[in-house]
Amino acid sequence: MVRIEHADDAVMTLSTAPRRPWVLRWAVVWLLAVGWQVASALLGSTRRFGASPVMLFAIVVVAASLCVVASVAVMVVAWRDDLAELGILGAFGVGVSVLPLVHGLTVPGVLYGPNDATLSSVLWALPAASLVALPLAFREARWARGALRRWKLWSSAWSFALSLLGVALLVNTGLLPAPRMGAAGSIAFGAASLAVCVVLSIRHLRLAWIGNSRRPLWVATGFALVGASNLVWLSRAPFTAGFWTAHLFDVVGVFALTLGSIRAYRQRSELRTLIAPLVNNEPLAAFELGLDPLVHRFVALVERKDVITRDHVVRTAELAIDLGMHLGWHPTDVHRLGLAALLHDVGKLSIPDSILQKPSRLTAQEYEVIKSHAAAGSELLATSPALRSIAAIVRSHHERLDGAGYPDGLAGAAVPLLARAVSVCDGYDAMAFSRQYRDGMGHERALAVLREHSGTQWDAALVEALAETIVQRVPTRATLRHVGHDTEFVAVADCSCIDAVPSEFAT
Repeated sequence: MVRIEHADDAVMTLSTAPRRPWVLRWAVVWLLAVGWQVASALLGSTRRFGASPVMLFAIVVVAASLCVVASVAVMVVAWRDDLAELGILGAFGVGVSVLPLVHGLTVPGVLYGPNDATLSSVLWALPAASLVALPLAFREARWARGALRRWKLWSSAWSFALSLLGVALLVNTGLLPAPRMGAAGSIAFGAASLAVCVVLSIRHLRLAWIGNSRRPLWVATGFALVGASNLVWLSRAPFTAGFWTAHLFDVVGVFALTLGSIRAYRQRSELRTLIAPLVNNEPLAAFELGLDPLVHRFVALVERKDVITRDHVVRTAELAIDLGMHLGWHPTDVHRLGLAALLHDVGKLSIPDSILQKPSRLTAQEYEVIKSHAAAGSELLATSPALRSIAAIVRSHHERLDGAGYPDGLAGAAVPLLARAVSVCDGYDAMAFSRQYRDGMGHERALAVLREHSGTQWDAALVEALAETIVQRVPTRATLRHVGHDTEFVAVADCSCIDAVPSEFAT
């Protein structure tokens, strides 16, 4: 993978954004969940609470059944709307619900006598479910991309296999050996599953940062609670404080994963813009979720001005976000990169239609008018507190490393790194797709031109990173196609910088 190093003398370097308050909240949730589980397991010793088999049977069977229903509902929504990662998360929920249901049904003293399934079903629940969710944790791996492409087969096969395992344990309770609570092997097994939950929780924290929204934290919190529950093996015996804490965390965690998405769905009618960032691990949807209404307004104005330009900026933003994710950049920088790419041509609102939509090559004088859009867009964005941070990126997206760009003739490290990234994505899309005055040259030829002029016009390392990004992109239906089309957001956008847009476009 191509890595971009931070230049000390760059106008804008990465990872300089301030920390978000919800990062601290996320860390506190993890510390409290793990700390509470460990403390209750170790300090609770062997003292038993509510040691009634019937009570345990009733609590676990009811709670696990509700979790199964919620997880299946998530899978149904995923199949209906073709949401790959949502379907996999639903299968994860099935895994951490079906086997605990077996745990409840096989509680000795109710339907069954002494048996191994009561504990073996608990031991295998989270490890098995973690295998289902591994493609979400390692999206860049080739096998994970394959699983995401065939997500319906992947999620349904795992759900069926785990359900079949549950039935088999009910028929033959000695199918799997019972683990011992407090044993080193059981604890190690639980810790490994906890690690997978940590990875998935961190990725949803990144989505919260990219989308500038707290909503993905519901899922991140769910993973924290489910992961912490698997430290139940630190407990010395059933019905101890650690035993009951693990049951509580598991149930609450699954409901945070599933019902959190339903809560968000009720806030807006468009499924993809809300549920996808919560449970899909999908940066594009997370990014759209956090967009200021003013951004929707600007994109709507661009579309009214020129549909081709609107489609171009949306594709460029999608590609830029994927590029930032591929490079592992800080989530806030990915957000700023996507936002700048989406609005990099907003200055064209001031360009006359006769020039912007001209079907033939521009004259030298007309080209000078077109070149004014970079500075005009920057000045427009600088008047908005919500968009001021990307004004410099938009201003510099046509600068070149050799200093032959515009509007300021910056060269080398003086060109902001995020502006260089926008420039590469902008150049690729402008060449690969058709414009008013020529047909698109396609993927291979566009990359060839980028490479031919890398080191002079475009950043060579970013060009190669872009090529890797395009090859490794996971095909999903998540796009930014709703930006500027959400009439609710377009209508409520209200900012003084709209006054800077020519009146014929601002109404």
